[in-house]
Amino acid sequence: MSKAIKGLIGLAEQSGGIGEFSQWSQSDVWWFDMSMPDGLRAVGNADACLRYFSSDATPHNPADEGFIDDAASLAIAFRRSQ
Repeated sequence: MSKAIKGLIGLAEQSGGIGEFSQWSQSDVWWFDMSMPDGLRAVGNADACLRYFSSDATPHNPADEGFIDDAASLAIAFRRSQ
């Protein structure tokens, strides 16, 4: 597991989030049905091995945002307001 993503998962859990693990087409993802905590955003943005992403809602998926460790093919995602 990506050390960087593992750290972000810990921060999300400290903020009361409960993660759900799933496999997506491009990577494995830890999904948290909550907005991204500001402190977690700051930590993710400061980590050079993580890339921020944001996706608009589709008929089947809510808008989301998060960080991905491309080398580990592992991401963390959060619900995003449109």
